[in-house]
Amino acid sequence: MAYQILEMADGQRMALYAQGNSVLYCFMPFARGMIPTEVRRDYLAHFEAGVFRDTVCYVYEDLEHNVILDTLGAGPAKIILTAGPLGYGFCNLRLAVREGELYLFYQAYSGRDKGYGLYVCMPYQENRRGVIFEKESAGDEGIKAEDGGNGENVKTTSAGKAVFVPVDYRIVQTDTGAVLTCVDRNSGEVRVFEWKAELVFEERRQMGEEEHGRRLSSLQAAWQEEREGWELQKEEIQAEALAKLGELQQEREERLIQCRKEYEGKVSRLRGEYEEKLSKCKEGYEKQLLQAKRQYDELAQTAIRLQQIGRKWRDKYFEKESDEK
Repeated sequence: MAYQILEMADGQRMALYAQGNSVLYCFMPFARGMIPTEVRRDYLAHFEAGVFRDTVCYVYEDLEHNVILDTLGAGPAKIILTAGPLGYGFCNLRLAVREGELYLFYQAYSGRDKGYGLYVCMPYQENRRGVIFEKESAGDEGIKAEDGGNGENVKTTSAGKAVFVPVDYRIVQTDTGAVLTCVDRNSGEVRVFEWKAELVFEERRQMGEEEHGRRLSSLQAAWQEEREGWELQKEEIQAEALAKLGELQQEREERLIQCRKEYEGKVSRLRGEYEEKLSKCKEGYEKQLLQAKRQYDELAQTAIRLQQIGRKWRDKYFEKESDEK
């Protein structure tokens, strides 16, 4: 049973699955008493579903080996791919939405002319198909062409019937864009394709083991040569560094001496200015002291004369009193 759980834009979750020849869906959570709704009765294999423009889309291979695209209540079913004769068929279906468009990736295989290939189409646009890669049949290699065989992607069962082995591929969204990675299940070969625009895919060049070893050896040789050159220049670089250090040290000492001279000159100038100001202040204070002393002597002389005059008048006063008695 193939099933997928999808989440809509409004947050509603839906389970869409295939069981037997039926395609059914139900809303989640699934409560007791609920019955899944059957939408198709011709399912055979390769079920894939997705959400496109808030509508649930799904693809599958029907009983007539056609690839059908259908939606839940949004329109009639549409035949996208039709199986041809000679064992031609489709598998590994994958839906993808990019920049508002729906894409269907699929593998196609044939028992006569092609081993396997990976293709893409735009289901809602007519005749919009692209080839990502095609791989020619590798020959018999123990498997007959009429059995639908490919030496790399078809294996033989115990009954002698050829069975197609698809590649594993995945679409990865990165910061710089979308890429598609493919891994061959038999050989382990990995291929990476950049999804440029709509149906345009560009394969990234993968470096083989031999090329990787050659480039690694070249880088190692270049590194060794650069290292030897650096060793030869090491003493010269050290001598230049020491010389530069000596020049810087000498320049520093000269600058220090110059700063010291400037400092001492400034101190001497300030000391001279201070002593000159101090001398002028001292002379001014001495003049003021002499002036005060002179004024004090004059006051003292005046006080002595006043005392003499006072004594004289006192004596006259006492003599007058004596005469009156």
